[in-house]
Amino acid sequence: MLRTLLAITAIFFAFTNIASAQNKYFLKYYDKAQKLYYAKDYTNAKLYYDSAIKKNPTHAFAYYKRGLCVYAEENLQDAFKDFNKSISLDSTNADAYNFRGDTKIRLKDTIGGLRDFDTSILIEPNNYNYRVDRGMAFIDIDSTHRALIDLMHAYNLDTTMYRAVFYIGVANYLIDELDSAYKYFNKCNVIDSLAPGPFYCAARVLFTLDSFDYALSKINTAIRLNDKDASYYVLRAKIYMINENEEDDDMAKDDLNKAIKMGSEEAKELLAKYFSEGDV
Repeated sequence: MLRTLLAITAIFFAFTNIASAQNKYFLKYYDKAQKLYYAKDYTNAKLYYDSAIKKNPTHAFAYYKRGLCVYAEENLQDAFKDFNKSISLDSTNADAYNFRGDTKIRLKDTIGGLRDFDTSILIEPNNYNYRVDRGMAFIDIDSTHRALIDLMHAYNLDTTMYRAVFYIGVANYLIDELDSAYKYFNKCNVIDSLAPGPFYCAARVLFTLDSFDYALSKINTAIRLNDKDASYYVLRAKIYMINENEEDDDMAKDDLNKAIKMGSEEAKELLAKYFSEGDV
């Protein structure tokens, strides 16, 4: 009997020592992975998360963080697997649902992505980013009014954050609420005066409203901030073409040729349609 008890005790302490050693090495690898992750060295961080998970294969957050590493490197299939595993081990991590939802949408499973966004919002109904992400997804499926509900919810949580304000502008533009769209694009410029996108979008609104001089001012600012976007040059060319004078036509052709060099098919079509070969 005594031998049996001693044997059981020895086995217990052996397992305890093994578990303790495994936990020690898990923490060592996990801590290193975390440091590399926050340094944005995602490739090496993933390797250390791999090692940590081998020591503790039921640690939900380690799978989630490894998923973020491969997500950042655009490895969406592996990211989906890790977010999935993390959720199977811990169904309370709203971030895991949110990132899995975004991953699904990028893998063309919009309905599945929206379900995950729903779950993340169910867990944290007043999370700004979750509301904006679902709002953007609704825009993608042309459910603009539902998008505005989420985006306005996010905006009311924090009126100083850029993303909700910008996409409220986009949503209003898509439903032809142009005055509201213009208002929110201008709010974006107050929040971040160096972001070219809102200047471009405001220029599009003004162009649609036939306010060409103001549109030209906005698009000039957008191009000053970002001279590598072909769509900016195409819009400015369209504004120049409205004036129908030789000087503006020359500037329009110059902008279209710049856009063509950047790969714009629309610029090619406009140049061919409105200018003869001798003019190009």
